[in-house]
Amino acid sequence: MRPVVFFSHGARVAGVLRVPEGQGPFPAIVMCAGMTLTKEVWLPANAEWLCARGYATLNFDYRGFGDSEGQPRCRLVPPMQVEDVRSALTFLETQPEVDRARLGLFGVSLGASVAVATAGVDRRAKATVAVAGPMDLGRVWRAYPGFERFEEKVWAARRKAVSTGEVSTIQLTRLLASDPDTCAKIERDAAAIPAWRPELTFESLVDLFEFRPEQVAADISPRAVMFIAPELDRLIAGAELPSAHALAREPKRLVTLPGIKHHEIYGEGRGFPLVMEAAGAFFEEHLR
Repeated sequence: MRPVVFFSHGARVAGVLRVPEGQGPFPAIVMCAGMTLTKEVWLPANAEWLCARGYATLNFDYRGFGDSEGQPRCRLVPPMQVEDVRSALTFLETQPEVDRARLGLFGVSLGASVAVATAGVDRRAKATVAVAGPMDLGRVWRAYPGFERFEEKVWAARRKAVSTGEVSTIQLTRLLASDPDTCAKIERDAAAIPAWRPELTFESLVDLFEFRPEQVAADISPRAVMFIAPELDRLIAGAELPSAHALAREPKRLVTLPGIKHHEIYGEGRGFPLVMEAAGAFFEEHLR
């Protein structure tokens, strides 16, 4: 494991590259983090699991988060994060330990959305695993009561940002209040990881509402994609991943995790081994 630096559209991006023991070059996987997450949060456990099984992995901070450059801080624009993932793929191509013909993507929550959107436009991603992520964020948000009033406030914040350059932030736990268990995990883990600021600029919610990765799901073919859906996910509507799976073409796979909630898919959660066993078998099939 070693710290690395690469550049995405001129901005310095900080990452951590894990390389398996033994003789390379190895297949390699970009770890696509969820909303506001940094390279230290939650997905290192997934990266370590994959590395122990022969995959090089790259965790990194999106622009505007963690140790990466980008202003304003905590501005979350999914198409920019897609650009960052594509830059990460390009960086992996330069590493001597990596087999550039065997690159994959692994994303959880919003990172799953970013992974699917990237796979739809970048043919270098030979296999993509998307876990518990929304495939049309506008559709997800509009299902919440009072969304229209909330959207008006977001657009007011966008107009102010464009007119004055001033931005305000909103706490991640406020946005995810429909899932108290996940919010409790965020609060607990954020206290232990000083580099993580679980917040985003309020005006950038405009970009979240407009993000529809399932629109390119069919374009992933003939490369492989797997969707993993926790059955009791209170953050992501149950139809989100099946909807994208229906639009995708072969080779594709949909896995449902019975009785598993969103917060249980990470590290210490009881859904973690289920996620990784499914993902590991899929990568073994399509990246080996």
